[in-house]
Amino acid sequence: MPQSDRDPAFADPARQARWRRGLMHKGMEVNGQLTKLLASKNATLATMKLPNEEKPGEKPEERLRRFLNQIIAAQHRVGTTEFGKCQECGVPLPPQAFDDAPWLQECAPCFGRLNDKSLPF
Repeated sequence: MPQSDRDPAFADPARQARWRRGLMHKGMEVNGQLTKLLASKNATLATMKLPNEEKPGEKPEERLRRFLNQIIAAQHRVGTTEFGKCQECGVPLPPQAFDDAPWLQECAPCFGRLNDKSLPF
């Protein structure tokens, strides 16, 4: 997608900073839960907003690692032309969706196809 076709919201430095902060805070939260889990403390996934559905046979540790990898990948995309588009099909995503979930990486159809679920937008 050429830069000129891109939603200008993705080039807004204030929004990029907000998305980076959101990713940093969520990454710290997920890392803390993973650390507790690995240390055999009472970590719980019930109170965490995890974007991915649990895969059959997936252990909590694997789910947290998968989410942490998703967050790290999003951190690398912020500020690039890759941020703001579906990582599966390349379709532009709505900037407002990143205000709540800056780790978003798929459009609703791709998310549904990959997870047998639908996104809230």
